[in-house]
Amino acid sequence: CLLPSGLSVRAHLSVLSTPVHSCPLLSSPALPASTAHRHSRGYRPGRERLIHQATGSKMLPALLLRNARGNPAPLARLFSSSPSPSSSPVPCVNHNDQFFRTNDGVQLRFTDSGGDGPPLVLLHGWTANGRWFDKNTPFLSENGLRVVTLDYRGMGDSEKPGHGTRVSRISKDVKELLDYLALQKATLIGTSMGFTVISLYYEMFQKHRLAGVGFVDQTAAQFMKPGWEYGSPGNCAREMVIDLQAELKYNPSNFARAVATGGFGVTPPTEEEYKWFSREFMKCDLEFCGRLMEDHANLDMRDLIPHMKLPVLNFLGGSTKCHNFDGMAYIGEHAPNALNVTYDSFGHWLYWEDADRFNKHVLEFVNYVHKYDGDDELGPPMEQLGYLQDVV
Repeated sequence: CLLPSGLSVRAHLSVLSTPVHSCPLLSSPALPASTAHRHSRGYRPGRERLIHQATGSKMLPALLLRNARGNPAPLARLFSSSPSPSSSPVPCVNHNDQFFRTNDGVQLRFTDSGGDGPPLVLLHGWTANGRWFDKNTPFLSENGLRVVTLDYRGMGDSEKPGHGTRVSRISKDVKELLDYLALQKATLIGTSMGFTVISLYYEMFQKHRLAGVGFVDQTAAQFMKPGWEYGSPGNCAREMVIDLQAELKYNPSNFARAVATGGFGVTPPTEEEYKWFSREFMKCDLEFCGRLMEDHANLDMRDLIPHMKLPVLNFLGGSTKCHNFDGMAYIGEHAPNALNVTYDSFGHWLYWEDADRFNKHVLEFVNYVHKYDGDDELGPPMEQLGYLQDVV
């Protein structure tokens, strides 16, 4: 799920046995934004057309797609800038840790900024935890949102019960948290496996307590199969999951570093970030996570996506190492009311790499869907959100 495309777990770990500065994965020259876009996504004539939109003094490529409503809506924007160097790449956030117990007796850690603003629930990916959003929660809460994070069972500082290794159980945990906090018109944003968590939430509970949803860098189906070549090249078959489970058991520290490398786009993590992500990764019950990946990777959401009757904001890492771009774009192309937004130089963890831009996009989206009081069952039209104009 978090491994660079085209490399097996073992192959990737062998690459990481070399010093970071000499790693071929990290030292290969970046293609120009438009070239990299064409090279990595395989344009198909008739489906997409590339235009250029002036933004200030720059000419940045923008992508026009036709959404499932049939409207020629602007569904993607390429951000070709590289992340600015930070004097403190790992923020220091004081967490107000809280806990609640699920209906099957598992104690889960969550944070809640409180207040009466529009609620936003940030849902992390596989082998991560709520601290992955430390670059997002301060800004979003300071700008009026009630921001909630959750550590899934078996991860972070939540209990490690050894059972519930199905994404549907995590979706049920999310539903119980929303009920526990009595949130209304909440927006759920899920990164990586968080897409699957939210999708199954919608399948089981529909729009219960929801105003909109967002996804970050996840394909609609990870396993490749006849008629679907847009899975996750690094984890696209049952045999790869078995290999992944073995690496979790026998090489967890190397695997943690591989996960961090796979999370970033053009610019690799700093050593401080490697250490931070590795420490948080090692909080997981890795045997549990291996079994959970077996369930997650096998799920195919393509039949559900056209029935998601609510606003969908779909973030794509234009330089992701984890998923096929067309497989990720499929979500925004087939959900009835969706917008794809592409961060061209950034990867699987674009919300960490380009946090300032992500935060402002999320803030606009949450406020936009929360204030809607119309009667369209799909919610406010996403093509009017205006993401072709950079809000930063």
